[in-house]
Amino acid sequence: MNQKSGLRTIALMSIIALAALAVSGCMPAASTSNTCCEQEHVINVSGQGEATAAPDVAYVSLGIQTSSGDLQNAVDEANGIMERIQSAMTDLGIEEKDLRTQNFNVWIEEPYNDRGEPTGQRIYHVENMLRITVREIGKAGDVIGAGLDAGANQVQSLSFGIEDTSDLEAEARAAAIADAKDRAEQLADGLGVTLGTPLAVSDSYSGGTPLYREAYGMGGDMMEAAFAAPPISEGEMTISVSVSVTYTIE
Repeated sequence: MNQKSGLRTIALMSIIALAALAVSGCMPAASTSNTCCEQEHVINVSGQGEATAAPDVAYVSLGIQTSSGDLQNAVDEANGIMERIQSAMTDLGIEEKDLRTQNFNVWIEEPYNDRGEPTGQRIYHVENMLRITVREIGKAGDVIGAGLDAGANQVQSLSFGIEDTSDLEAEARAAAIADAKDRAEQLADGLGVTLGTPLAVSDSYSGGTPLYREAYGMGGDMMEAAFAAPPISEGEMTISVSVSVTYTIE
């Protein structure tokens, strides 16, 4: 036998051996009636569920912006007004743990004249913002009014939220699971098959994020005015849960 004939013989024997292994892999084992090559039949469905509730907490972001040709004067003015704002919040029953400095910024403005030339003047701007957590949500308007009365000239945002969404999530998830099961049963009935047990499930959550109101600012003579509490409507918030379920077919 020459070398080429020997190589062809070896290759042929290898192919026969691999084919025998593939066939034996699909043969039923002595201890089971299932075959390894049989693919399980399933039904894949998705379900949606929602739960709605009124917000139980409000978040107010307000503060002061000052400007001066002297940096220390601008900082001192901003600090003094912020102290009055914090005192006003305490008078409303807001606890210190619910008062948090959101940001403190200082920046420099260098004006130009009508000819586009620098004047050499420097104006220092100072911004100090306070984030207030209002746990008695009906006081949100009073908080804004008291802050403006104390000297605040910036209201960056008003938002509402639900502090603990676990109960709403559970309610929405139960509704989503029931919706998925109902869809699966409809499909099984339509196909004339029997729905089996859940094989796999996954879920996703959305909603419950704060609802924001637009920011606005005050300045000049308006800072000296007395501000009444603005009317506030918090509305409702919705938690949504989606589930994907794979059922077996019996």
